[in-house]
Amino acid sequence: QNVDILLNDLQLQPFEVKHNDFSTPMECAMDSTPAPPVHTTPPLPTTTPAPPVGHFNVTKNGTTDACILLQLGAQFSIAYETEMNTTEHAVFYLPADATATGFCASDAAGITLTFSEDNSLYIEFANFANFTNDEFVIYELWVLFATKPPLFPDAKDTNGTVYVRAFPELGNLAPLGDSYRCNSDQTLNLNNLSNVVFFDFKVQPFQVTNNTFGKESVCDLDKTTPQPITTPQATTTPQATTTLEPTTAPPETTPANSTSTGFTTTAPDNATTAAPTTSTMTTTPVSTTKSVSPPGPSGGVIAAAVLVPLIVIIFAAAGFLYYRKRRGLGSPYKSLN
Repeated sequence: QNVDILLNDLQLQPFEVKHNDFSTPMECAMDSTPAPPVHTTPPLPTTTPAPPVGHFNVTKNGTTDACILLQLGAQFSIAYETEMNTTEHAVFYLPADATATGFCASDAAGITLTFSEDNSLYIEFANFANFTNDEFVIYELWVLFATKPPLFPDAKDTNGTVYVRAFPELGNLAPLGDSYRCNSDQTLNLNNLSNVVFFDFKVQPFQVTNNTFGKESVCDLDKTTPQPITTPQATTTPQATTTLEPTTAPPETTPANSTSTGFTTTAPDNATTAAPTTSTMTTTPVSTTKSVSPPGPSGGVIAAAVLVPLIVIIFAAAGFLYYRKRRGLGSPYKSLN
């Protein structure tokens, strides 16, 4: 048998290998021919089709005059039991070409949307004069589905049906003669496991004129109130203003006359005792300033200045008296009379 071996990315040097590395290579003829560039076309982005939105109406008996106008997109999430005895959710949309039937009355109106043979959605509107103030509400809503493929894959009971009835609490929708519009998603719970989401919802079930929607009442979800944009302003704290009080020294005082045995000495008139100057401490939020007057002479310094000469005079007088007594001259203070 013939065996073919395909070699690629081959580089070989069986002789005169130096420094454990290849020498300058010689390319084969096939490598010397540049390969043509390969042009690749990027895959086109996949787009998800928009959920269907249907336009439906119900007309008065025997006429072409609409008594209910409805625009609606709806996504269902319905719980069901599978062959493996597990609970799964069938998720699907209301087709835009569903068939609409219904009835109209002065205080109630209903519309049924049927699709895929045995599947349907029913919505009933009402206006109770004593309760809704001439505005209409969704009174009730129910769904009916046959649990079989393709909407319910691997369903345990392919001949069964799912019927769920609910009473949504959306409140008053719009005045009679007006339409109600809500483009945002509104989730209406059918039970603990199933729900239907309305979107691009617009309806007028009463007092339709010329087959057109009346004035719109918009749901709160569609109303967007922009928050005011505020730029915080810099807050300036005023600096505290402090008025410096003048530094006042108390008036000078003359010390009382000092008395010594045998002598009376009066302090000189210019000898004063300066009381310590009162200082005022002033503060500001940033720094602290202390005003201090230069200190005056202390009382001890002034007393020393007076007493030292006095002591010298006393000792001199005592020496003089002693000298005269030794000489027999007697006291110089004896009367001359």
